[in-house]
Amino acid sequence: MFAGNDPNLRNSIRFPLHLQVRLKTAAGEYHARTTNVSAGGVSFHLDSEIEVGERVEFAIEMPSELSGINRSVNVMCVGRVVRCTREALGRNVAVVIDEYRFQRN
Repeated sequence: MFAGNDPNLRNSIRFPLHLQVRLKTAAGEYHARTTNVSAGGVSFHLDSEIEVGERVEFAIEMPSELSGINRSVNVMCVGRVVRCTREALGRNVAVVIDEYRFQRN
């Protein structure tokens, strides 16, 4: 079976990481927590709804245990919302990453 035939198959492996995120949109700034991270995107748990297609800027703090160096690293990203689904305690927002850069703390 090809990945194009199964919507549950992704292009990148997703890692179930729960990291703090600062998220900015045209409507405002939010604090969120990642539910999973991959090379091509990230999903967040958030209290607010964000429109599909909206451009977002966000910073993910990668602790030193994950970065492999003796200090944390912020991954500064720009992306687009591709999904926003309602859950019992908020929203799950999926974002495709268009650009990123690393910033040492």
